[in-house]
Amino acid sequence: MSALQQPWNIGTALARGAAHYPDREAIVAADIRLNYNRLWLIAQAFALNMQQRGIGPGVTVALESRDMIASVSVMAATALLGARFVLHTPQTGKEPGPLIILYSPDRAAPQVEGATALQMTADWSPRHTEVNPDTAARFPGAESAEADWWTIHTSGTTGQPKSLVLSQRIAYDRSVAVRADFRGGETRFCSIFPCYTRPFFVRAMAALVNGATIVDAVDPEFLATEGVNLFAGSPRLIQDWLTKWRPRQRFAKVQVSGAPFSDQAAAQMLACFEEVEDVYGAGETNKSFVNRRVMRDGLVHRIGLPQDSRLELRTPEGRLCGLGEAGEVRIRNGYMALGYRDAPEATARAFRDGWFYPGDLARWEPDGALTVVGRVDQIINLGGTKIDPFEVEEILHGVDGVQQAAVFLDPLEQTPPRTMAFLMLHRGSDVVSTVQAAIDLCRQKLVGLKAPGYFFVVQEIPMTHDGVPRRGECARIARSLPRQD
Repeated sequence: MSALQQPWNIGTALARGAAHYPDREAIVAADIRLNYNRLWLIAQAFALNMQQRGIGPGVTVALESRDMIASVSVMAATALLGARFVLHTPQTGKEPGPLIILYSPDRAAPQVEGATALQMTADWSPRHTEVNPDTAARFPGAESAEADWWTIHTSGTTGQPKSLVLSQRIAYDRSVAVRADFRGGETRFCSIFPCYTRPFFVRAMAALVNGATIVDAVDPEFLATEGVNLFAGSPRLIQDWLTKWRPRQRFAKVQVSGAPFSDQAAAQMLACFEEVEDVYGAGETNKSFVNRRVMRDGLVHRIGLPQDSRLELRTPEGRLCGLGEAGEVRIRNGYMALGYRDAPEATARAFRDGWFYPGDLARWEPDGALTVVGRVDQIINLGGTKIDPFEVEEILHGVDGVQQAAVFLDPLEQTPPRTMAFLMLHRGSDVVSTVQAAIDLCRQKLVGLKAPGYFFVVQEIPMTHDGVPRRGECARIARSLPRQD
């Protein structure tokens, strides 16, 4: 069976788009416009060049690129060739089979023990690589619909990163499940997530499977001219984009994900978007629930929108939670990951009896919304006082001058024990007055040990691409910083 005979093949989905709407725009940027037919030709040219270099079933391809077109083409080409796909990260090198790292000319050649680094040069394009009507028939595709394809390195916010593996069938089914977001011929999508991150690839794949258009730009005037009607990013990425670019236009919809999201943050975004969707999901399960917010009569109105996943909140005793009662989240759907690679203990904790347990604590609101109130594994217990770092960070983000904040347990033993806060300030902010304002606000809104006992101003806070602090890494950094108590 060739790749073109596999209906769930991500590369074949691009071929179908080229056949059914060849002139529809697939990727648009300030200096280039690619229709579906042209993008399909590029993907085939990349696949031919990869095949000539020994890439096929059993080979893992790690991608190191900041070029959106090259990145999307490699993603499709690995599917056509039946190869495994992974984004190059510090965890690269732990993947099975021969490992080849493909990198763009603007990136340095990655040095990974046991891996071969290959540069994607200009002669990989259809201008220099002959693509004919019989080319795609030479691509073998995957061994089966359930064969390993995409390895995803999870965020590791607790300092214990893991990897999960998706088949092409799972990736395809997830893309189809969000078809209402990426309507062919209608949706013009802009990702504020960088094009080298998992959240981008999840959405880019869905956009191309469903025939939507990706607009690769950040200038709001260009985005308005191009009719962009869907944005996606973490709350912090979207807020930073709004602060930097201050768009004068009001766009249709933005989807935020990856971090807690308040009505206050939604109100700020609704000045620039008609609708804000707070998406709850994970790499293990895909999009599982949505809180939609709109502005009416000067107030933020919210409604919870179930997706095609079953989502429950359970008490420690196993009982379903009532309205307003906090409990642990569990999710199930038809395209969940099966577990973590080479991590049986983590798999046993998170995947039980056909359910995925993401480790979140949440409650149902009267309007049907889902409010995440903390993490099972990130609640800090200080002598019986339980502290949710997300709650404290949300307060710190309300301080003028604070761009990012991270709260974590002081890695040095203290009596009494305490938490710490890293603050990253906006350029030009006064350090002394901003830190004092943060201290005062925490004392005002938090009781006793819930307020951080020590503040550090840092140049950068280790964050996931979803905008969540890497608390374990923050603690390691804090251990070596000088202190003045």
